[in-house]
Amino acid sequence: MYGTNPVMKQELTDGDYLDVQEIFYTLQGEGPFQGQPSVFVRLGGCNLKCFWCDTEFDSYTNMHILHIAAEVARVSKPSTKLVVLTGGEPLRQSIIPLLEELCLKWHVQIETAGTLWVDGLEKFTEKFNCTIVCSPKTPKIHPMILQYCKNYKYVVAENEVDDQGFPSMSTQVKSVAMRIARPAHLARVYLSPRDDKDLTKNYNNKKFVAQTCLKFGYTFTHQLHKDLNLP
Repeated sequence: MYGTNPVMKQELTDGDYLDVQEIFYTLQGEGPFQGQPSVFVRLGGCNLKCFWCDTEFDSYTNMHILHIAAEVARVSKPSTKLVVLTGGEPLRQSIIPLLEELCLKWHVQIETAGTLWVDGLEKFTEKFNCTIVCSPKTPKIHPMILQYCKNYKYVVAENEVDDQGFPSMSTQVKSVAMRIARPAHLARVYLSPRDDKDLTKNYNNKKFVAQTCLKFGYTFTHQLHKDLNLP
């Protein structure tokens, strides 16, 4: 969307219907489950406008959660263990009823920027197969994310980090300095090179992220699905 999307507020309903952009089978490209065959459920709409975001999430369809679960089952394989709820921003909507359906069969990863929270999510991270992965894009994240998220993924560009290796520039406005929110204590940190749609810049971003991970002990991750030309 490259920051052209409308900013959409959190809309908490009964959760029977959700705005869905697409559902597809692929490899998880980034983060703690990188390389795992997964079904992605991309939910529509976002409350942020990241200028480098190349994801389409604003031409969605309203779907009943039973239809969503049925489509996940249809596109998955018998060996599929992971479903990824992403966006847009998945916590913009009431995803608890959907989690109740999906967690009966699959491990669910929730990809969030961390600015929002949905009450009830905590029970899934404590007792069910559910993992929150937060990719901060703003100076602050929700306190419940800090409490329940154990995995943080940062998108990094060459020479745009602070003295701890975290992003130091705004994701919402180009060329504006900003201290992006830090991970919770003892959380696992993953750094992913930003895709700048330029071969030279992308190579430099990857090299810089690798050096930063070596320096600070973070885990290097990248968009594996793009390298393999997967959805």
